[in-house]
Amino acid sequence: MASFWVRTLRAVSAIPFLFIAVWTWQVMNLDKMSVLTKPFADAGVIEWDGGKVTIIDHFHNIDFFDQIWRGGMATFSTSTLGYDSVASWQVFSFLIDLGPVYALWILESYRRTSNWTLAYLPTVFTLAAQFLGIGPVAAVYYFLYITFGPTSSDLTHISTRQIGVWNKSSVPLLPIVLLLHTSVVLAMFLAPNMATRHFWTWAWQLVPFWIGLANIIVEPVLNILQFKGRPSASPRLLLVVLGLISAGVWVHTLLFSPYSLSALFFPEAEEQSEFVPFIRRALQADQLGSFGSSLLWLAYSFFDLYSAGLMGNEWLYYSASLPVITLCVGPGTALVIGWYVREVALASAKK
Repeated sequence: MASFWVRTLRAVSAIPFLFIAVWTWQVMNLDKMSVLTKPFADAGVIEWDGGKVTIIDHFHNIDFFDQIWRGGMATFSTSTLGYDSVASWQVFSFLIDLGPVYALWILESYRRTSNWTLAYLPTVFTLAAQFLGIGPVAAVYYFLYITFGPTSSDLTHISTRQIGVWNKSSVPLLPIVLLLHTSVVLAMFLAPNMATRHFWTWAWQLVPFWIGLANIIVEPVLNILQFKGRPSASPRLLLVVLGLISAGVWVHTLLFSPYSLSALFFPEAEEQSEFVPFIRRALQADQLGSFGSSLLWLAYSFFDLYSAGLMGNEWLYYSASLPVITLCVGPGTALVIGWYVREVALASAKK
């Protein structure tokens, strides 16, 4: 176990993640977002030039969720209902890329070194992200992971079986993420009827909870039923499929979006007071915070592998290549590729 001083030094080194969290939180400005979405929530109608959708009442039949997410319906309506074209392109790519994030956080919870740490509770963080934005939540998650997770010294002494997830079954996780997240996002943006898109936007709000719950119960059920012919426990198939989906959406965006990458994914420096530009800026910051911290976490992880002697100077190459990979195939796929490289290094270690 690492000493208090080692943990303190790691916490100090991880302070950039807290800066990311604070910046994202300030730009998103949830108080102002609540003020701007309240008229829609109170009226029970989302109306824009050319269309109108009535907000569904009692979708979850849990008053807290139904009330707090009424405003959220207005927040996502700019993109899902398409009356902000920039947001439509950006948020579709953003939400598709959350599939790999959900999957990798769950895989991280499989590690024995995650026991008795907050990394063992990924659903707590993903559900919190539905209320607070995944940008600030992800940055805090990675800060805590670096502070309380395995150190470079731990990587040297802990067995591969304890530190890795390569032999942990992840087969049920792929259909779980595809069914409960990816297909819902596709329905939110591609359903021909606006009321249908609105319905699936409601459904998506609790998706992280359902993914976590399904991940807990599906594999034991398969074991009880003595399901035969299950594929390898390696998460390789999960990574390939989710990576290809994210890459496909990113490349489609590069080829067919009428907007530049900077216009799509980088928030304007000036604060916005009008509803549509404010929501666009907030969700751009949310995406930038979540994937900026995710890729930075990988760079920290590569350095830990280097310090433990499990990776040579190529850790610098891998870290520097992450922005290039992001530009070519998108942040979701870059996260998958970087995590795969890290896991291979861990799995191949001789202890």
